[in-house]
Amino acid sequence: MLLKKITLLALNYTFDATRFIKHSSVFTINSQQKIEGKITYNYHSIEKGHINEQIRYKFGVIKINKLIHLLKIWLNRNYDITNSQFIAACSVLVKYYHFHSENKVDISEIIAESDYYLFKPYYNENVGGIINYDINKYFQHSSEKFDLFSDSRHSVRHFNGEMVSLEKMREVVKIAKNAPSVCNRQSVKIKLVNDHVLTQKVLKIQGGMIATANTVNQLILVTSNINSFVSEVERNQMFIDGGIFLQNLLYALHHHKIAACALNWSKPFFYDKRIKKLLKLNPAERVIAVVAIGYPPNEFKVPFSKRKELSEILEIFG
Repeated sequence: MLLKKITLLALNYTFDATRFIKHSSVFTINSQQKIEGKITYNYHSIEKGHINEQIRYKFGVIKINKLIHLLKIWLNRNYDITNSQFIAACSVLVKYYHFHSENKVDISEIIAESDYYLFKPYYNENVGGIINYDINKYFQHSSEKFDLFSDSRHSVRHFNGEMVSLEKMREVVKIAKNAPSVCNRQSVKIKLVNDHVLTQKVLKIQGGMIATANTVNQLILVTSNINSFVSEVERNQMFIDGGIFLQNLLYALHHHKIAACALNWSKPFFYDKRIKKLLKLNPAERVIAVVAIGYPPNEFKVPFSKRKELSEILEIFG
């Protein structure tokens, strides 16, 4: 029986790896969907560069070059020019060009004039770039009906230094723990990193918040305990349950007028080992996400982060 379970687990992991190699954009970019994923990844990086208080001219050159290359492939292959992410990427590039032109900074070596005019026909001034907020505007729908509430939440990357109290965090987690989980097994735990020095060490390992990391005093780690899973086919269930819990956590934070940014934890295994050693985590726990939390300054910016159109997401069968 044990051998059978190990064999089934190994076969499933092999199937997962084979499918990922074939269908992800890691190794090939032979479809519109694969190109779209890479385009979104690169243009969103440029958006994030625009939220800094002092924007560095000519930032993100490598991402800009990759984005131009991918957009040209898109056009050469006659992919859908009404696609929301294609339009957002073109709009971000054009706004990047305009920003430098308005400040009389020559970026012809980054975006050639011919490339600017190539992408300008797909530019939408209402898409891409940044959104300016003040703290009252950002939280104005934090207790409204759900559609307004959900639409009003954005990832915030600037904080004013004020600590979120332990009492407030208990209220947040009390809401978040209502998240559903497989067979009600509730494998998720919340680790509150409540010290600035330790927070900075975690952020250094995570590596995705370099420009504004020094404003972060507190972090949340969402983890899932492998001990809770009973079948060899549940190898990915910790990420499903953890992801559901994470979204509930983000909504709970927003309801309590606490800003947050969920940071990518799709990392090599040795990053997992480093953070477990630093925080002395249980070996059976998997880190699902790192979340920067705090109170935002009176005025701040967030990336526009264009959402796909409903027609690009909803498929109806029958």
